[in-house]
Amino acid sequence: DNLLYKLTSTQGSLVDDTTLIEVLHVTKITASEVNEKLVVAAETELKINSAREEFRPVAKRGSILYFLITEMSMVNVMYQTSLTQFLDLFDLSMERSEHSPITHKRLDAIIEHLTYSVFQYTCRGLYEEHKLLFTLLLALKIDMSRDKISHNEFEVLIK
Repeated sequence: DNLLYKLTSTQGSLVDDTTLIEVLHVTKITASEVNEKLVVAAETELKINSAREEFRPVAKRGSILYFLITEMSMVNVMYQTSLTQFLDLFDLSMERSEHSPITHKRLDAIIEHLTYSVFQYTCRGLYEEHKLLFTLLLALKIDMSRDKISHNEFEVLIK
């Protein structure tokens, strides 16, 4: 704002106005600092994106589990689970799973803990006659996500 004011209010030669030259110098320093911060921000964004991609398998398993337990409400309307309940289980799995400095081991531990926690939590609320169905669907959907079985094979087993 100060630079624009100085440029519009200067009388005579711009080169002779020392306060304008000082304001231009401060603006140049500020622009340089902003450019440095933008470079750091771009590097940080790359690191964040990389870390986010490492956790994609956890998100994929979480998605499989959540949509499976919500689909169980088609078997019986009493089997309803809210997203909040699921996210609580997800967060607990992140906290309680085995910690490891090796990312791959950490991800495997989270996935294993999450799968088991959701399995236990869901089976606790199912009628006995539906527990086997849930277990089968869980195994099939996990295998489908790993490309061990195709969607057509899944449908053959379900029908």
